[in-house]
Amino acid sequence: MIHTAITSGDIDLYPEYTGTALISILKDAVETDPEKAYERVKEQYLEQFDLEVLNRAEATDSQGLVIATRAAKQYGISTISELQQHASDLRFASQGEFDEREDGMPALEQTYGPFAWKSSRVYDNSLKYEVLKNDEADVAPAYTTEGRLTETDTYTLLEDDKHVWPPYNVIPVVRASVLSEHPEISAALNAVLTTSELTKLNTEVDIDKEDFEGVAATYFDDNIKDQL
Repeated sequence: MIHTAITSGDIDLYPEYTGTALISILKDAVETDPEKAYERVKEQYLEQFDLEVLNRAEATDSQGLVIATRAAKQYGISTISELQQHASDLRFASQGEFDEREDGMPALEQTYGPFAWKSSRVYDNSLKYEVLKNDEADVAPAYTTEGRLTETDTYTLLEDDKHVWPPYNVIPVVRASVLSEHPEISAALNAVLTTSELTKLNTEVDIDKEDFEGVAATYFDDNIKDQL
């Protein structure tokens, strides 16, 4: 686990998500306000682990739901509330664990009400976009910066209008002793990534089939290198 690696000194820094840090690491309650979630994580990471959390980036990679654009247009759906109202008309492509996870379907139904799907089948996560494209299902869980979501003629990311999911802003986490020795790290990493940039990078890997190490290296050279 990467958190164990940084607290044991095996690595010096890594990118985390505020929602993951809050719920999975700190075991804290869900907080849907991005700034409050960030401040809680920043305070507790320093107090409990002697880790510095730098500025949260605009970029956020949250849980979400994607619907086939043909179905979104047919039923006039752009939000999860509208999806819930039309659930009986739609086929759900689950990934199994989403139905059981506390922050999956249980959280959705607690906030939006029951989703009485026309049908629900479990598919491998890697197949979900093809399943929607081939009209085998209408709706699937997704992460909000997945590269295929740029294909808006085929896929529509639904608005979480009741804010059931916590924010997942990217935050650089650095060992306090390392940051003390190398304060220039802050200037280089503070808020360098936006959601659109993160989605674009994922698109280059997922759709354009570019090597992820090369994509990351190019982003580093173009946006970070000169600040070090």
